[in-house]
Amino acid sequence: MVLRLRRDLLCPILRKVFGDRIKCQSPEVLCLDLDEIRIAAKVDFQETFSGLFLLSERFASSSSWQYHHLLPSLSDLIIYIEQNICSSTDQTCHSRASSLRAASYLDIDYDTISQVVVSSAFWPQPPNSDSWNERIQNLEGTHQVEVGVLASEKPTEPEELTLGGFLTVIGEDDKANPTLFSFPSRHHPLSNSSQGTYSSSFTSPTGLHPTLGLNFQTTSTNPPATTCALHAYLTLPSYLFADKYQLSDPLFLASKHLHSIRSISGETDLEAPDWAVKKWGSSMLVELSPPSPRKYQAQHERNWHADIPLHLRYLPPTAGGITKVQVPWPVVFWACTAEEGTKMTVNPFDRVNLGYDGLFGPRTMFYHLEPTPPGNVNGTLVETLDVPVLDMEKAEYVEVGTVLVVLVGFLWVCWKLVAVFRHVGIGGGTSEGQELKKRS
Repeated sequence: MVLRLRRDLLCPILRKVFGDRIKCQSPEVLCLDLDEIRIAAKVDFQETFSGLFLLSERFASSSSWQYHHLLPSLSDLIIYIEQNICSSTDQTCHSRASSLRAASYLDIDYDTISQVVVSSAFWPQPPNSDSWNERIQNLEGTHQVEVGVLASEKPTEPEELTLGGFLTVIGEDDKANPTLFSFPSRHHPLSNSSQGTYSSSFTSPTGLHPTLGLNFQTTSTNPPATTCALHAYLTLPSYLFADKYQLSDPLFLASKHLHSIRSISGETDLEAPDWAVKKWGSSMLVELSPPSPRKYQAQHERNWHADIPLHLRYLPPTAGGITKVQVPWPVVFWACTAEEGTKMTVNPFDRVNLGYDGLFGPRTMFYHLEPTPPGNVNGTLVETLDVPVLDMEKAEYVEVGTVLVVLVGFLWVCWKLVAVFRHVGIGGGTSEGQELKKRS
């Protein structure tokens, strides 16, 4: 049996929802046998998406493939929601869609079994005013709408997240009901904010081999527990990559305050230019090597830093000879092994499928350091690099110069060959060799 099948519709959907700037390869319509469908789909994903080497399938069962694209905003998604999901008369839907512009993050999860889409957005402050003023209604009456006002409480166990407040079901409860519940949580902020901050920047000048520096306070070297190790998870777009061979030397890593490379996936070709790279980029998990606090206290130093060497790919030529690219900050956290017997059940408030959570065991807890961008007024955790490329305005001079150099080199070789022929003559070397043979 033969089917006319588009091997992968995910890339066209991503571009339709998030904009045409998405770098995602679109497969062509092909005629495939049923036995070839699964193989073809796998090849398509491997061309654009990168696979993860998961150690814990329990907490990252649906993140076998990874894709990253840096979006300046969610404007394209908001327009898509307003035009395709919200009706023209539903002002509440339009208002909620517009509020996504101020969201710190947006998670969209699709359950392939129940075929349900769950979206979660987070706002650190009211998106449209100085106070929270929400009007939530259950107009259809066919679904249960539950509203909760919760605050974080002190947990009884270190691995738990405890929330207390009020819950109410719209249309069923006459008043809000008090509640207090706890969930095991894999992700925690450090209790002491002074011990949990870091900043990121590129060492100047950057050139084509920039060095990403992670700056910490001396107090950040104190782990939450003895079983913890400090890690940094880097998301590198296609125009930036890490040389895994360079980062395999223990002495070189020690000089940069790095311990080892725990995982690297995605596009790792060392020679390919950016326009020849099909994958979105690469991701890398690095274990850092913090110095001893006693050493820095003896030297009266308050900060320490870890340096991660990276490399830029050749980018297409532009007018002016400089292309600006953006690199997201890495995520820095302590990975700690939970105590024996800890039950890490499903937590509805935990963010999962983050890329790095599946690289650890099922009983791993993450204590996150807070990023502090210095002098960054808009608070975006993105670094901008000026990449030198071929200047189109001067490309003609380069072409002419290249032709002249090749021509001069060719003429020099010809001149040397003529000089040899004049001195020895054609076949002279053979006669001389025979004469020396007779003498011997």
